[in-house]
Parts: sequence; C-alpha cells; structure tokens
Amino acid sequence: MEWSERNKYSSFNSMKGLTYYNNYQNILRWMDGKEPLGPPIECNLDPFAACNLDCYFCITQRYLVTTPQEVGPMKRLPLDYMLRLVRFLSDWGVRGLCISGGGEPTLHSDVPEVLVAAQKAGMRTSIFTNMTVMNNELADAMWGCQFVTWSINAADGETFKAIKGIDLFERVKANVCRLMERQGQAKTFVCARMLILPENIRQIHAVCRMAKELGCGGFSIRPVDFERDDIKGHHRLALPVDAVHEQFALCHEEETSEFKVFTVTHKFDSEFHVKHDFNECLAPPLLLPILSDGNAYLCVDKKMEAPFRLGSCFPNPETILEWWGGDRHRQMMKTLDINGCSRCTFGQYNRQIEAIREDSMMVSFP
Repeated sequence: MEWSERNKYSSFNSMKGLTYYNNYQNILRWMDGKEPLGPPIECNLDPFAACNLDCYFCITQRYLVTTPQEVGPMKRLPLDYMLRLVRFLSDWGVRGLCISGGGEPTLHSDVPEVLVAAQKAGMRTSIFTNMTVMNNELADAMWGCQFVTWSINAADGETFKAIKGIDLFERVKANVCRLMERQGQAKTFVCARMLILPENIRQIHAVCRMAKELGCGGFSIRPVDFERDDIKGHHRLALPVDAVHEQFALCHEEETSEFKVFTVTHKFDSEFHVKHDFNECLAPPLLLPILSDGNAYLCVDKKMEAPFRLGSCFPNPETILEWWGGDRHRQMMKTLDINGCSRCTFGQYNRQIEAIREDSMMVSFP
C-alpha cells in the first residue's frame, strides 16, 4: 500500500498522467511528423550549481563534485534572466515552475523573487529544498507555492551527518518551524521527503512522526536510486524489504485528515531495484529542465549530460522556440536507449503513452 484510499489522488500517484491525454496525443503525432510539438507542462529550473551538503547518493554529484567543469563557466543564473524566462514560459503556455537543484536552490538569494514573479504570472509553483536556508522572504514565497518538498533522511544528527556529510539536523528542524510559523492563507502542501538508505531504515517511522509533529501536511518516502553509473561507488543495494514494509505500516498508522503518508515504490521492483516496464522513451516533452549553465536538457534524469543537451535558453529565453520540437529533438527521442537509463522518473507515463498509441482500451467508446 503506497497510500490510503482517501489519499490516492495525490501528486505521487503516477496515474495523474492520464490527465495528460491531450499532451500524449500531441507527442505521438509530433513523433510521427504530423504536427508541431506543444509546450511542456512544467519547467524544472535549477538556478544554482552548488550545495552546502555532501550526500553520497546525490544524482548531481557528477557535475558538482566529480567533474565540475561540466557545469561550464556559468553556475548561477542571473535574476533578470530568470524573470524574463518566467514571462516567456507563462506566455508560451507552461503551467508549472518547479525550482529544484543543481544542488540546493535556496542558496541562490533571488529564488523568492522568481517564485513570486511566476505566481503573479499565473503559474503554479513548487520548490524542492534541503531546508538548510530560511528567511522571511523565502518563507512567504514558499507559502505561495502549490507544494513545498523538503528533504530529511535522518531522525538524528549523527545519522544526518553520515548521510549528508555534515550535521545540520537541528538547523533543518528549526527552519521548518520558522516556515510553519509564517503560514499564509494559501493551501500549500508542505511535504517531508525521505529516501530509503542502509543508514536510515530503522528511522523511517521516527522521521515520519517528526514531520507530523513539525506540522507538515505529508510525508513521502521512496527507495534511493544508487544504481546510476554516474554516482561514485554505485551498486545494487540489498535493502531488507520486509523491515522497510514494517516501517511503512507504522507510518500509515500516523495518518490523519491533516497528515498524509506516501510510501512510493511503484517505480522500482519488489526488491527496490531499478526496473523499466516500458519499451520507448516518449514522456520527456512533458517537462523542460533548464539548468544553471543556461542550457535545456532532454530529460530531468539526464541533467548536464552533453549528449542530451537540447539547446541554449540563455540569454534570450525565446531561443527555446528555435529548437523545441525540431528534427534534432525528435531524433534524440527516437534514438534514446532506455537500457542506458537508471530509474525513470516518468516510467509510468511512458507506459501510458504506449497504451494510448495502441488504443487497446478503445478510448473513443466510453
């Protein structure tokens, strides 16, 4: 059970992809050369290529630590550019802006202003953060988001340091309290997120209780993807599945009408290893990742990988229209080998697009 019956219509349920039916149809027709590719639903923006933690499992460590030259000369997007980008995205028809990380996005002091600008432009906004940075301006901007996700992979300072390289556990808790104290009128979903790691398996329930006590609206946990070949020391983890599910059960007992629990495993196999239960990669055009180097990439799972660089977005955001949906974009999609991918963020969406292409459900007949 990944979520209770009353909480199944959530952001973590990949069945929400069925609401993207028109986008799926457009992608399929574009792939066949029958119509132009429409705008993505979301832009995932990484404003800053730096982090104040050192998580050994981080998917961005390749370009932040191992080979930082891949980031290029620009590691921090200028404010004036991000504001122009927001205006362009809104006019283009992009619905959501997610401020995430080329590291920790809140280290960029202009993030609050970007969030507010997007909200004023009518876009839905969200932010993914490690919650080590907090001030009133940032808190107020967060309360204008549809959801705020903060990472907490430990129930104490010692485990926090073992996982994240430095003990900022108490600061994170204090910052969450500071955020909750400035709660506004907006219905913002504040969700604590945890990855299952060998160091924290016995702490899953404790972290869930902590998130609840801090006043968060939810707790989400999923297995870590430590099989990516761009992570130092990567390998298949042998996690005690039964022990994890015991912790999951305790977490679900914490649920109330004000606190929701999501134990998300459907993108992994039963042993929490990477799986690909689709044949083609067709979902990437749902989202446009724009990184701190001023370039966009094919997929959120392929950040800073040169073979998947779609094109430049800097300094003029309208440059995106010169390559978005072009022949090179289409060819990149057609030649992508999913066997070279690790956990797929959009794996379930790929399955849905394949089902629509085959029309085995005969959708013209309700």
